[in-house]
Order: sequence, then structure tokens, then C-alpha cells
Amino acid sequence: MDFFEALIRYEVGLWNAVDGALRERGHVSAAQHHALTIIDRHGETGRVLDVSAEIGITVGAASKLVDRLERAGLVERRPHPTDGRSSYIALTALGAASLRDATVARNEVLAELLDPEAAATVHAGLAVLQERLDGVTAR
Repeated sequence: MDFFEALIRYEVGLWNAVDGALRERGHVSAAQHHALTIIDRHGETGRVLDVSAEIGITVGAASKLVDRLERAGLVERRPHPTDGRSSYIALTALGAASLRDATVARNEVLAELLDPEAAATVHAGLAVLQERLDGVTAR
């Protein structure tokens, strides 16, 4: 198995393990957790475009994900003050609590699955690879 295949296999396996554990424990899905994390990071001025860019999915897919979060009462949309075509997305109190609880659960699962030293080494390597990828794709 080459590097690319190994990376994808591990990423999918880890994602599925975390997603399954979150769901088994009654939390939001891994995808919802990821979106909530991004929305939280942007504070009161998060947008669907931010979710799209940071996850790496289309704006349409990000919009559908945010729609599901909104229907679940985890986020709320507010009109953008200067752009009538856009809106801000922010966590509700329920969304903040769900994010907090799911993050604790996710971290517990990761502690069970990951070797800390190997994870730190891979994380540093991925940062280098991501920087190179960003430089190539920005051209």
C-alpha cells in the first residue's frame, strides 16, 4: 500500500470510529461536530462559506449541513448587516453544550485509539504537507 492509500484508509477508519463512538454515546455526528467547531471558532460572524472552505465541501453541501444543525436547534442564522445574500451563523446554547460534550467524548475516543507520540509526529508532518498543498493549489 502506498502513502496515499494508507493515509486515506487511516483517515476513513479513524473518522468512522469517532463517528460511531459519538453516535453510540448520544452525541452529534463527527460531521456535525466538525461544523460546530468551525462555527464556534468564527464566533458571531461565521458563515456557510467558512464551513465550506474549512471542511473542503461545496457551499451547497455546507448549506445543507448548516440547515440540519439549525433544524436541530444547534445553530441560528442572523442576517448579515451589509450583504443581503449572506447570513451569519452562531451556536445556540444547545449547540455550545452539544459541542462541549461531544468534544469531551471525541477526545476520550481519540485517547483510546491514538498513540500520543505517533499522533504528534504525524500532526507535525501533516502540517508540512498541508502547507505545501496550500501553496500548490493557490497558484
